Amino acid sequence: MPHAGGTASRYHRWTSLVPPSIEIVPLELNGRGDRMSHGFYASFAEALDDLTRRAVSVLEPGDSFAIFGHSMGAYIALELERRLESLGVRADRLFLSGRGTPAYHNVLSRPARELSDQELIAGLDAYGGLPQAVAGHELMRTLFLPIIRADFHLLEDGARSIDERVPVRSPLVILNGKDDAAAQQAPPGVWEALSVSGVEFHSFAGGHFFVDEHLQSIIQLIVEKSKKELEKDGVPFQG
Repeated sequence: MPHAGGTASRYHRWTSLVPPSIEIVPLELNGRGDRMSHGFYASFAEALDDLTRRAVSVLEPGDSFAIFGHSMGAYIALELERRLESLGVRADRLFLSGRGTPAYHNVLSRPARELSDQELIAGLDAYGGLPQAVAGHELMRTLFLPIIRADFHLLEDGARSIDERVPVRSPLVILNGKDDAAAQQAPPGVWEALSVSGVEFHSFAGGHFFVDEHLQSIIQLIVEKSKKELEKDGVPFQG
């Protein structure tokens, strides 16, 4: 699951970094990338309906799978798992990155749709949420800002409509950058209350986009956890 303003293409590089036993399946949100012709979602529920339908469509009976999401993608990943579990499908593990707390806390001064372009850019830049490729490129900003507004609207709507107290059955792996201003540290027990199967925490040097700096280490962690799940299920792992 991509971060706010991001696209599924961010995960294309991952394909070459994982062993044959692992398939990377990026889910693109509407209004960008190969779903540019689809209008932005009107609500968080609409986005969740669409993503659930597409996730189920790529899963075969008995598939072992995990869900990874960064920032907004982590918020979506947790809600997607709740929806999948209601359908009798469970991820082996959730990797939630760039999210200090489960609940959404608006890092902007006002709802994104009320901010001017300059205010939105300044708000994103203040917490390190403005990608460098966008910050210094006018055309990229023109393409990026409508997407980021739509994504923050989803988060704001989700914060109003989602019951965040419902625990999932999958174990959680929480990944954060030590200098990420957007990832406020959750009080003790908050994450633990959201999974009946346990939570583990991993910190990395860097800010909000620490994943870019530590991609090899993060991929290795995902591979190790996936290998354990496959071996536990008696599935041969091709490393």
